[in-house]
Amino acid sequence: MTSRNPDPKPGRWILPLIIVGMVGFTYFFVQQLPDTQPDETTTTSATTTTTTNSDNGTTTTTASAIPAEVQAYVDKMTESQAELAGIEADLLDVNTQQDASPRVIVYQDALAGFRDAEERASVFADGVEIAAPPAGYDALATIHADLATAAGKLRAAAQNARVGFEGPSGQPRRDAVAAFQAASAEFATAFEALVAAAAATAGTGA
Repeated sequence: MTSRNPDPKPGRWILPLIIVGMVGFTYFFVQQLPDTQPDETTTTSATTTTTTNSDNGTTTTTASAIPAEVQAYVDKMTESQAELAGIEADLLDVNTQQDASPRVIVYQDALAGFRDAEERASVFADGVEIAAPPAGYDALATIHADLATAAGKLRAAAQNARVGFEGPSGQPRRDAVAAFQAASAEFATAFEALVAAAAATAGTGA
């Protein structure tokens, strides 16, 4: 009497074994492939270029930069604009304290505040006047003349505010502070024009 085969279909295990072997081989093969390199991006001081595989439909974009000498000049004027904001804030603060009722500042402190604003405005104006734009950019030169004119008005207004404070009437001081604010707005307008003109020089440098 023959013994009973515990597995009447021994061949049914062959296919699963083959599949397991294929999966293992595929995993091993994939692990040996080199890492995919990312799309190349190149950035220089003159241009920013993004290059990708043309097969995926991505286009190459190149953006020109502002010439270094123009950017350095704009950076300097940006610092001047921030400096002016500080001077104006301090001048308005001491002026407001002087006009408060009841007054919240003593004479000597107020005088020191007006003198400080006068000195800083003078230094500010000198700095703007000597910070000439690079040669060869006519639009920048024209705008710089506007900046220097506004800076001169700021110097005069700060001086008049101090002189007006020391006078018998408060109105000359208030008028001078208002003139300072108007000159500050004039400087800000010229500065915005400068930034726009500088942006227009992109790609014109060496």
